[in-house]
Amino acid sequence: MRTILALALLALPLTASAQLRKYRPEFSLLAAGGACPRVAPSHVDDTQGYADGFGSGKCYVSIGSMSTNNLIYRAYSFFSDGLLMVFSSYGDGEDSNPNLTSAREFFFYPRAGALALEMNKAAGTVAVVMADGGRVHIDPATAQIKALDRGTVTVSPRIDPAERGGVEITGYAGLMLDAGFRMGESPSGRPEANSTFRDAQGHLCTLKNKELFAYANGEHELKFTDAQLVVFLKTRCPNLTPGF
Repeated sequence: MRTILALALLALPLTASAQLRKYRPEFSLLAAGGACPRVAPSHVDDTQGYADGFGSGKCYVSIGSMSTNNLIYRAYSFFSDGLLMVFSSYGDGEDSNPNLTSAREFFFYPRAGALALEMNKAAGTVAVVMADGGRVHIDPATAQIKALDRGTVTVSPRIDPAERGGVEITGYAGLMLDAGFRMGESPSGRPEANSTFRDAQGHLCTLKNKELFAYANGEHELKFTDAQLVVFLKTRCPNLTPGF
């Protein structure tokens, strides 16, 4: 039922890293061109970052806290297919317990650039450049998102399932797909569930996941390149302005 997140946040205890591996698979249809930027685990204040890639060509950046009390924490993973995954752990327990972890997923378009991790100890700053070129600023004291250059974000200080991931992006200067929140697994992993596009003007279009993601062998990945997505949206979401 769960997909596998093939990365580990090395800043976390081994049990926490094992929790994170369940959510996001490698992918092949949208493999990134060129080599992935590789950044060895490093930290600024309480925030540790790490960047690498998979054999498929998919790249990722991970952000997490150096300390996790009782395995209660919120971490972030950024992928070259445009995904920002907000991963939450609600405590220690049996690995199979779906009530102990959750994911909130956002995808950003167009995926025109390369991921980048910016850790500046001298300046005391941490930032991630996503695949669409948007920069995300991290509070180094808490390892939490504090600002988006291209949008508006709110982050709850509470790590609780009732917060549904605790991260809301209320406006973004680009096309964003909100795949929602789910306990115990990737929300985009359910073919019959809904995901919602929002353009820079705030127009919305909600679609079934099976229209956007390909599912096979218990895994899933986005169907469309950026050019294919624009053609698809002209028919399915004519009210949207993708902007690319």
